[in-house]
Amino acid sequence: MSIYLDNGATSFPKPLKVQEAILSALTNYKGSAGRSNSTEIHTLERLVYDTRLLIAKVFNFPHPNHVVFTKNITESLNLFLFGFLKKGDHVLMSALEHNAVARTLEALKTVRNIKVTVIPCDAFGQMDLIVLEDALKEHPNLVIVNHASNVSGDIQDLINIGRLTKLYKTPLVVDAAQTAGVIPIDMQKMHIDVLTFTGHKALYGPQGIGGILLSPDIATRVSPLIYGGTGSLSEQLMQPSIMPDKFESGTPNSLGILGLKAGIEFVRDIGVEEIHKRETAQIGKLQTYFESDPSIQMIGNPDPRKRVGLLAVNFVGKDNAVIAHELVKKYDIITRVGMQCAPMAHKSYGTFPQGTIRFSTSIFTTDDEIDQTIRALKMIKEV
Repeated sequence: MSIYLDNGATSFPKPLKVQEAILSALTNYKGSAGRSNSTEIHTLERLVYDTRLLIAKVFNFPHPNHVVFTKNITESLNLFLFGFLKKGDHVLMSALEHNAVARTLEALKTVRNIKVTVIPCDAFGQMDLIVLEDALKEHPNLVIVNHASNVSGDIQDLINIGRLTKLYKTPLVVDAAQTAGVIPIDMQKMHIDVLTFTGHKALYGPQGIGGILLSPDIATRVSPLIYGGTGSLSEQLMQPSIMPDKFESGTPNSLGILGLKAGIEFVRDIGVEEIHKRETAQIGKLQTYFESDPSIQMIGNPDPRKRVGLLAVNFVGKDNAVIAHELVKKYDIITRVGMQCAPMAHKSYGTFPQGTIRFSTSIFTTDDEIDQTIRALKMIKEV
């Protein structure tokens, strides 16, 4: 049986509750929410709304109608950045951003002549708050930050970042791809104006579902990314301005939404803090092995409790891709090797262009799987 240590990309396995929810949605609901009229569809519509309520509660966001479903966090970020930024706007971003942000802003430099300022981060992935405050004094239009790096797992200090953005009246946008479901997020306490998330990672939902939470003030300033049928105000040619219809054109992914609902309930029943504790305990055990070998470079905060359940390493003097290949081909251990779609972060950590091998755990990772991984790594290094 394979050992899956690539949960930073997509969590696996999915809880039985999630599997059952998707099967139930596939077999019990004839038609689509907002497009059919039956008792079953009315039940489905209520479940979709219940999912918005659940998401709003999880992130302490008082506006469930401003929870918008997308197919993933990349779509969420594109929806917001293309819909909000105007010609000549100025954006601050951290040096650890994923390509979902970096490439989108790079495109907007060309099509809208926006200005992007990169705020440096230290060796532990923390944004330089002095540099950030100096940049905020220039009155940028937006600050966007990756809550936890998908390269290192380092968790940003959103409390103090949010305090600064609030002080300077600059909207704060957070990419919570790696933290939603494993690190507590309080949009009000952290002064987050826009939160983007995906369902298929630490929320244990299926692929193809994500979302964005837009504060009411911000939502009025964002244009839709996609226009079309919303199941509402169909007599009008203009896109509806009511929320969430404004941003949800096309047939909704009901299977994904109900799978996401079940995943969030699974996380809630265990507890976000407990999940983080278990995941970092497993990754800490793996880290202890790597710390005994000076030829292995680890990046990020050395305290696993200050990261999500993720550890990235560089085998100095060796080809990381070869080691990752050996792990999967000889020992059926699945990891993620290379740039992890975040070359900016690798440049910041000093692992560009060789990249790293990333090991990432989930609530389902066992002690025995970590022990087997350590034994496999020892055997590979001896060859």
